[in-house]
Amino acid sequence: MKITLPADPWQRVRTHHDVPADEVISGLQKSLRRGLSETALLLAYEMFLTSVQMEEMLWSRLQVIAVEDVGLGHPMLPVLVETCYQQHLRIPRPLHDRFLFAAHAVRLIADAPKDRTSDDMANFAKLELSVRDKAPEVPDFAIDMHTKRGWEMGRGYEHFMTEASKVNNEVTDRDLTFRAKLLEAIEAGELS
Repeated sequence: MKITLPADPWQRVRTHHDVPADEVISGLQKSLRRGLSETALLLAYEMFLTSVQMEEMLWSRLQVIAVEDVGLGHPMLPVLVETCYQQHLRIPRPLHDRFLFAAHAVRLIADAPKDRTSDDMANFAKLELSVRDKAPEVPDFAIDMHTKRGWEMGRGYEHFMTEASKVNNEVTDRDLTFRAKLLEAIEAGELS
């Protein structure tokens, strides 16, 4: 299947220095992917200089890039980029200090280890459900007391505690004190 992209309104915009805006946006992301902080910084400042709308697009891209291209390479990066975004809002345009927060976000993204798995996952989900039109499977363990069918099957609190609430990748030193008390209450017939 051939992938077609919708028309991009930024294709009709020129930046402060008369560069096609869509190319500046693309250049920002591709430079950040490759860790080219100086190139990304200058492209980001071009976006800042161009207009309020282009500055918003800069922040939109930085927020997406922090997830799409960095991902688990630096899991807290989206939070840091959002914090920089919120801080920049306190300083009115066109003061230079306002751009300082974008520069910091650019630096953080450029220097971060990269992991594009979240983007791959999102595209795979789109492929399966939208392109291939497959419905997702609901696993049997999810049919519990919180669903109509689980309730009709008589799956109550015991099923929830022993099956539906199981977690993988559990911490090794988990405190089981309260779980044990709940299981005792189920055994005694106090919870069902």
